[in-house]
Amino acid sequence: MITIEISKNKSGLYTGYRAKGHAKDAPAGESVVCAWVSAVTQMTLIGLESELKFPVAYTADPESGLLAVQLQKEPDAKSQLLIGSMVRTLRQLAAECPKDVRVREHGGESTNV
Repeated sequence: MITIEISKNKSGLYTGYRAKGHAKDAPAGESVVCAWVSAVTQMTLIGLESELKFPVAYTADPESGLLAVQLQKEPDAKSQLLIGSMVRTLRQLAAECPKDVRVREHGGESTNV
């Protein structure tokens, strides 16, 4: 199972995310679900860093399927648009593949688990 944890600040703005695990829909290296999650989460990281020049700290470990990204300054409208699009895409995937993907949000006004 791939679990994606979405972090929010007290104002409900996205401050980071962490994806970890592997889907069981296919052997390692052949999973379409893993590829989808990797593409969406990595695209968001690249967009934050390269396109928006937004400071982030991140950790990646392909062996465990980990990508953790944390914003290093207060979120702005553009970072929220990019991360929000990622969250919506991952929620769609979780709805289609509930045995392989789980999305959780933490922080903000309320916690959605």
